[in-house]
Amino acid sequence: MGKLTSNTKLAFRMILAGLLTALRIRIIRRRIMFYALAGTMVAVYLGFTLLDEFLVKHPLIFAIYWFYCATLVVFMLILAVYDLAAVKDELNIRAKQELRDTLKDIEETVRAGNRGSEDNEVAEKSK
Repeated sequence: MGKLTSNTKLAFRMILAGLLTALRIRIIRRRIMFYALAGTMVAVYLGFTLLDEFLVKHPLIFAIYWFYCATLVVFMLILAVYDLAAVKDELNIRAKQELRDTLKDIEETVRAGNRGSEDNEVAEKSK
């Protein structure tokens, strides 16, 4: 039984690592958010329309169902905040890279200008 538990733990860790890796990729993260949103909308719609009478008759199932819907909403909010932070980090990295490139271009322009002025001074001295 211990072997099964360690294999289960390993499988759980692999799945968790895969999900965390997938969340770092913007396209996959946004697809997860889309499907979570679609699932939440369908669940809430079904809860208010088709399942309404059934849920009213069974209070325990009612509580479990709406807890599930609330969990989906919280999951979506967490994903949205994570996406916001990830996009902010990506933009900060891009801005720093653009700043480095701009400063490098300015430095090259200044060096070229200094060389040009040195060439002008040498040409004036040789006259």
